[in-house]
Amino acid sequence: MLYNDYAMKRPPWWAAQKQAYKRAKTLIDDGVPLLMEMGTGKTRIAVQLLEYLFVHYGVKLVYVAAPMAAMHVWIENWHEWAMMPVSFIDLHDTGSAGIREAMRLSSQGFPVICLVNYETAWFIGKKREKIKLDGRTRTRIKKVDTTLADAPWDMGILDESTAIKHPGSKVSAFFCRVMKSRTRFRMILTGSAYIKRPLDVYAQIKFCCTKPVFPWDFAGFKAEYSIPHPTIPQAILGYKNLDDFVRRLASCAILLKKEDVIDIPPGVHETRKMPLCAQSQQVYDDITQEGYAYLEQLEAEGVEITTSHVFAVQRKQMQITSGFIYPDLIQVGEGDDAKMVKPPPIRLGTEKVSMLLDVMDKRDYPTIVVVQMDEEELIVSEALEKRFGFKPKILNGSVKGAARRHEMIRMAAKEGDPYFIVKESVAARGVDMRAFDMTIFYSHTPDTEDYDQMMSRNHRGGQTRSITYMHLLCANTVDLRIMRILKNDMKLARQIERDWRALIK
Repeated sequence: MLYNDYAMKRPPWWAAQKQAYKRAKTLIDDGVPLLMEMGTGKTRIAVQLLEYLFVHYGVKLVYVAAPMAAMHVWIENWHEWAMMPVSFIDLHDTGSAGIREAMRLSSQGFPVICLVNYETAWFIGKKREKIKLDGRTRTRIKKVDTTLADAPWDMGILDESTAIKHPGSKVSAFFCRVMKSRTRFRMILTGSAYIKRPLDVYAQIKFCCTKPVFPWDFAGFKAEYSIPHPTIPQAILGYKNLDDFVRRLASCAILLKKEDVIDIPPGVHETRKMPLCAQSQQVYDDITQEGYAYLEQLEAEGVEITTSHVFAVQRKQMQITSGFIYPDLIQVGEGDDAKMVKPPPIRLGTEKVSMLLDVMDKRDYPTIVVVQMDEEELIVSEALEKRFGFKPKILNGSVKGAARRHEMIRMAAKEGDPYFIVKESVAARGVDMRAFDMTIFYSHTPDTEDYDQMMSRNHRGGQTRSITYMHLLCANTVDLRIMRILKNDMKLARQIERDWRALIK
């Protein structure tokens, strides 16, 4: 049978996907950034392009780096869309031995795709060891076996490539400085390359593209497109030269939004606000004042205030609005037997969970409730079971269970299970949520990427019902501040996308 670029087992191409695939083939030698929104088919285009490279470019040895929860998707999608048989090797389980086996198979002419999660990729074939240096014990990384950089890779794919968005991280440095030069062709896939801030594209484009798109040093890139704060080091007031930023990005990347690809029912945002009860409000005010005083004290002592300091205070505020608080660690025992123990959480008001139950009272279709912390999971689960007599399914746990969670959702929704609970950080990766027509955010964090990914899990191609995103917010609290952050980040991303499409047309 002759190979055909558009020959498919199932289903047919969408017109916009076909055009994106054609353009991707023209970018092969320079790098292929697929900056496409979830549900537009970027994994499908990547699979078809990879199969094209197998046939026409002699590609045999490939690595796909992805979050753990998304790795199983590659095997499923390859069997669904590709015609060529390949060998998949999971490097998370096989490590150095898996790399050697992949090199052996590819040298014999067999195409091999190695799957590896980001946290494992840079450490395969290495170990930590203690050494004495200047009289102090230090830890160093030592090579002991075959590493990812030892193989002659024909193709490298970074799925959910925002994992390397921080140029100073170990993962980003490993792929940009080490793996880029050892990889013949490169591709990145993400639907949120610049959702949090435009500067996030720097490391992703640097790894993927052969030719300079932006200034190669991050300091020059940052100076070109951001407005620094006059007094706070590393802080950014805003962005500038976005027309030039968009023009350069459009010259090297492929962007598709859901509305460009297929007609899907609308997504509607609703907000329910409620005040804190007197007890919770008093605790909230006390924690806020204590946190503010603590940060002022650190500043007076010459300690640089970082985001982690501020977020520690905000996290306690978030706990209170969700109906509980984790007490500080307490010391148990004396002398050498002393140890720090974490007390159980203290339950506070029921304002938010009561609002959740009121919303659920009127539901007759499967609903997903999004939480951020373990105690929220317990509070919501107990309340739903007490009110409705049905124990909700909790879709969290090890990320290795992503495929099982996917199947659990599909079967439970088919059988009419009414509601599910999931942590946003888990469900934002590798889980299909199209069985639901309402997502209730019991709480939020300022992580715009997870927030956007979570919504896109059910508002995507194949969805047949209008989607409602319900936000439960406590008035005059950190809830409203975080919601403003999320809205502003999404607004900036949409501005970039609007200008991009205008330039392309």
